[in-house]
Amino acid sequence: MNEAEFRQELKHGLSGVYFFYGEEEYLKKFYGGRAQTQTVGEDADIASWNTYTLEGKKAKREPADLDSLEEAVNAVPMMGDKVFVRYSADLSAFTDGETEELLRIIGETDPERTVLLIVVPPDGFDPGRPEKGKPSALYRKLSALCKPVDMCRMKPGELRKWMGRRLGKDGITLSPDAAEALVMRSGSSMFALSGELDKLAAYALANSMTEIDGETVKLVSEVNEEDEAFAMANAVMNGDRRKALKALHRCKAAREEPLAVMGMVAKSLCDMLTVCCLMEDGADKKEISEKMKMHEYRAGLFMNSVRNANPRQLTATLGRCREADLKMKGSVPGYTALERFICTIPAQNRR
Repeated sequence: MNEAEFRQELKHGLSGVYFFYGEEEYLKKFYGGRAQTQTVGEDADIASWNTYTLEGKKAKREPADLDSLEEAVNAVPMMGDKVFVRYSADLSAFTDGETEELLRIIGETDPERTVLLIVVPPDGFDPGRPEKGKPSALYRKLSALCKPVDMCRMKPGELRKWMGRRLGKDGITLSPDAAEALVMRSGSSMFALSGELDKLAAYALANSMTEIDGETVKLVSEVNEEDEAFAMANAVMNGDRRKALKALHRCKAAREEPLAVMGMVAKSLCDMLTVCCLMEDGADKKEISEKMKMHEYRAGLFMNSVRNANPRQLTATLGRCREADLKMKGSVPGYTALERFICTIPAQNRR
């Protein structure tokens, strides 16, 4: 089951056990809230009697707290029809015995009186490749007892529809160029986009606007740190000192820590090198997105950035980045080391 199918499930009513996995934490939180409201209602007093939120095992030495989970799923509803139980845990940290105990509890959960939602972090469960008929052994066991829901990152088209639905509740439309500009400036994280969409909606309503265009996005929304680092790394790779220094100046004005900026630039350069190598091996955007656990939109930005580059060039740039990092951690002040690094990159006229 995917996000869209779970949305339909909500309309018809939930029962039994649902298992949220995948990379998009925003969707897990959002639909977890919707599932709770639908199960126990909106009355805060009654809901509190019938809601159980449990934190399970997050590391190998922590307890799984399965006794508390079993007690919660067997609780009797108070002034309501069902109880709602949310159990968050990292299944990759479970022992075999704990996994079997969890499966037993899932199998014995009464769907008539309990909705159990199990949520795992992005790296807390290996589903295998169920979409290709190659699920992992644990996925097969879970799918026989409950309903797994893949909360994966939305594709660019799905993300635009979601942004449109979000603003549509306030009677506001989002133009295609605005949607593209927003993702470019704020990234593809739904948590970050959610905050920017709220700001845009407030601005539009305050100014009696019914449509948000690209210029409004540039006026209201912020550029996130990750994209500033990407812009700087891209300029460094292209030998464009002026653009790189402008991006650095924005980080400096925002009082970002120099070491953090260097770390983000280095990460962007490493990602560029990986994308470049994958492209040389014939990988397409979807394959690169899957291998790097990167949103397809962002994978496309990286592919466009390195299309005319080569791994040797990027490796040399990373070498100079490493030297600047060592100097920064030595005797050269942070931003001075970054400025020197940028000013000594070879200027290039790339075709």
